[in-house]
Amino acid sequence: MSTALLVALTLHVAGLAWWGRMVRPQWKLLGKTVFYLGVSAALDLWVGPWALVFIVGHPLLGLAGHVWICRTHGINVLTCEPRQRYLDLQTSWARARDADGS
Repeated sequence: MSTALLVALTLHVAGLAWWGRMVRPQWKLLGKTVFYLGVSAALDLWVGPWALVFIVGHPLLGLAGHVWICRTHGINVLTCEPRQRYLDLQTSWARARDADGS
């Protein structure tokens, strides 16, 4: 296994361990795992060490978005509490995306 894929796997497992319980619906975890590790492996084959830009950048962008949205809506960034507000925010965001066809 290449170093880039080891970094991708480590970051992904750490992210799932910390925030995986908050992913709704739970079946999305499989899709997120396949996408992230699949794209990471493909980039590692095609561009070598430059794949680390995606491997590190993708989770960092996700974390930055999580922090910004949680702070904007008065939700604790680390614990996602109040939990019901966090879940309501996820639900309303998903409905808004469905309504506009995104």
